[in-house]
Formats: sequence, C-alpha cells, structure tokens
Amino acid sequence: MPVSFSLSIVVLFLSSLCFGQLPSVRCDALNSQLEDCPLATGTEPAQNAALEANASSGAAFPDSPMPGNAQDAPPGATSQDSASSAGAIAAPAPAEQQGFHWRRALTESFTFLVIEQAYVVHTDFNWVVSENGIPLNHYWRDYMQSLTKWWHAGWSAGEDPLYNYVGHPIQGALTSYIEIQNDPKSEKLEFSNTKAYWRSRLIATIWNTVYSTQWSIGLLSEPTVEKYGSKDRPPWSTNGSYPCVTKTCYSGVGKVNLVMTPVGGLGWLLTEDILDKKIVERVENHTHNRFLIDAVRSGLNPIRGGANILHGQRPWYRASRDGQGINLFSEQNTSPQRIVTSTDEVPASRIASPSNVFFGYLHSGFAHCEEIYKSVPIACNPLSAKTSGLGGWNLSAEKKYLRYFGLVADFSGQYGGATQNNFLFGVRGGSTLGRLRPYAQVLIGAVRAHESGVAALPPRTSFAEDLGVGNDFRLVRLLSWRFQADALKTGLPSFKQYNVRLSSGLVIRF
Repeated sequence: MPVSFSLSIVVLFLSSLCFGQLPSVRCDALNSQLEDCPLATGTEPAQNAALEANASSGAAFPDSPMPGNAQDAPPGATSQDSASSAGAIAAPAPAEQQGFHWRRALTESFTFLVIEQAYVVHTDFNWVVSENGIPLNHYWRDYMQSLTKWWHAGWSAGEDPLYNYVGHPIQGALTSYIEIQNDPKSEKLEFSNTKAYWRSRLIATIWNTVYSTQWSIGLLSEPTVEKYGSKDRPPWSTNGSYPCVTKTCYSGVGKVNLVMTPVGGLGWLLTEDILDKKIVERVENHTHNRFLIDAVRSGLNPIRGGANILHGQRPWYRASRDGQGINLFSEQNTSPQRIVTSTDEVPASRIASPSNVFFGYLHSGFAHCEEIYKSVPIACNPLSAKTSGLGGWNLSAEKKYLRYFGLVADFSGQYGGATQNNFLFGVRGGSTLGRLRPYAQVLIGAVRAHESGVAALPPRTSFAEDLGVGNDFRLVRLLSWRFQADALKTGLPSFKQYNVRLSSGLVIRF
C-alpha cells in the first residue's frame, strides 16, 4: 500500500505548520549571544551574568595570571575562597543515566500506525465495509484466511513496485528513527565508523523489523483492515479485475515487505545520516542563517523530520547539536566557534492547552452517493437524500498526549428532513502559530440516521470515516474560536455516501 504517500502528506502538512526561525536575529553575532539570546542557551539570565563575570575576571583562561585568579590569591586562601571571590558557579552534579523510553516509543509507534491505517481505510474504503457495511465483521476468520494466503503466496503478490521498494523502506526508516530518538545512548550519535554507532543502528533495525512484521501479518496489520487474501476479497488478475481469470493471480499479501522494510529502511536511514554529517554540517559551519540551516536539514532528512514531529520536535531538530547551549571554545582549536543552537526542546509543563472542549453549530451539505466498488455516481436512496442540508450542534473534546497530537471524541446531532447523529473518535495533529492553531484530523465511528412519524423510513446505522481540517483563533488566554471543514464518508452494503460538513463555535482550553 502507498505508505510513502500517507507519510508524505503528514510530514508536509505538519512541517509547514512548524517551520520558523529563532526568536531573535541578534543571535547571529558571537559577542551578543549571552546577553541577547537567553532562549538559545541552557542557562538562566543570572547564570549568564555570572558566566560573563567569570570571562571578564579570567576564569575562562585558568592558565593566565588575570586579576581574581587563584594565582593572585593571598597566602592561606583556599581554592574555594578564590572561586567564591571570582564569582564561579559550582559544576552541576552529573545527570543520572536514563534507560530506554519504552512508553514514549510505543506511543509514537502507535500514532504512526493509526496514521497509516487511516490512509488504508480511506483508499480501500469499499473493502473495509464490503461485508454488510461493517468493518472487521468476521475478523478472526478473515485474518486466518489472509495469513494462510500469505504463507502460500509468492514474493510480491501483485503490489505496485513503487510501494514495495520505496514506500516500505520509508516506513522502515521512520520507525527506526522512533527507536533512536527514544534511546538516550543513540539519539546524539552521528554517522561514524564506530562500534557504538553501528550497534545503535542495528537495534533500530530490529525495532523496524518488529513493526514491519506487525504491519504485514500482525493482529493490527494491513491485511486485517483491507481483507487481503480473505474469501471476501478474492484474488485479482494481472490487469486488476475481479475475479481472477488469468494464469497468474494476485492476493496482495506477498513476502517482499518483510524483507524490504527492514533492509531498505536501514539503507534509507544510513543515507540520511550520511547526508546530515557530510552536507548539513558543512552548511552549518559556513552560515549562521537559521532559516537556511533548517531548510537544508528538513530537505535532506525528510523521514527524520517526520519522526521528529512524532517526538514533539521541529522537523529540523538534531539531538546531537541542538539544545546544548553555546560552546564558546572548541576543544580542537583555540578560536571561538559557534555551534547551532535551538529552542525546540520544550518541557511538557510548558506545552500550552493540553486539553480543550468545543461546542458550536454544524451544517451538512448535500449527500453524494457512489456505487461501492466502481465509484460511479448513483442516485441516493430516500433516507440518504433526506440527510442533505441538515443543521445542528457539534460537541468535541481533545486530550493532547504528544506535543503535536491529541485524541479526539466528536459527537453531533443534525436535524431537518431527517435526524442524524454522529459518534466519531480519532487523532488530531496540529501546531500553534501565534494566535492560530491549524490542524488536521482523522476520525472513524458510526452514523445513525432516522425519521420520525408513522410512515418513517427504517433507521440506518453505518460505519463512517471523517477527514477534516480546521483552525482555532485564540481570543483570550483560555478561549478560542474554531472554524472547521470535514468530509464525512459512510459505507452501506450497496453504496457509499459523502457529505461535506462545516462547523464553527467556541473552544475552551484547559
């Protein structure tokens, strides 16, 4: 399946939201970093002042007989007294070594899985609802049939080579970066021919292999949602027609992805690491232009950028070079050297508005119906026709669990020619830009439509998918106004129905 397309959409959308520069252009000058760039350093303003005092008193040059140095201290004075008179700052205690962040890594992997499965549901919606309009209607039966077909299938099983040899390696690289960025021993390692580097990439490839195996044949795999190899989705011919009437038949559950995802993912990972080390760092050494540095980082490491977003960082973030403060003097030579700094690391306590509730007005457009397999427009049935042009209320709640992602529950009631109630759940991704918070969301759930009266049509409950975009405009600290547009797709045994929905109302953040 086109994993690369889904990943590209997510990365491009969220990268555009996150793109920006450091707070002050005054940071470009070396001699103004400490006083003008408190956000670019790892110290508080008071500590900056102490550091400047040290520098002026010679603490930065212990071998030089500067005033205030220990060499000029009166006889009998202790080194502690000298340090105090020079305004020195005691060295912080060494940080306690951290272990692998299992919870965070599993959360990021699951979020990526939800994004991928949402794309699968969208592109193969007709197969998802092919059994009486109900997804996973015979889950275990279909899963065992898919697994049996996979065991007896060949190498590719009919998938597009672009997906097998490009899309799945991209999937492998991103899941490898998820493991790397949650391992304190690996997150700051750059490309090098060292035991530590190769060990870290091998462990990341093992993580990638486990994720890939789950995606290909696991309980929450691609075949379980798309029903590849099941009796409900019979093999197809070389030209894609059903049922198979040629000698060669395809089922879509070949073994190629179990090999190409980890192997191709490792190759993609190494390529991005090499580009970052050989090209990006050269750019950083020749310019202080933050916009140019961020653009080169994002352009040459797009998959790392996607993993960064899942990790709550900007696409261009580098753990090895960002958030480390200012290194005024290189260990390799005595000339001042500026390293790239970043303010991307934001503590969880400073992430604004982890939760919000929305209540507003909702209006649905006219219903559009299509034949479920051929996507040919057809006339809507009487009940579907009456669900056009409905108005009503919309209530939703969001709980953020990662910096850019939150879980959403969405409920609505619409009234007019018929009554329709929606019960939807899913994931929303967005980023705050000043007073604005643009976002995109994917929801799935159920829609129930019914009429009132003696001659009412039979009620109908169907599976639904909702894809939407919106924007919150902050009015005051805890209040925003929301504008949202989304497309609601419902699946029935014989046809699909689309409705465009528009909603607007008040958002309360807390």
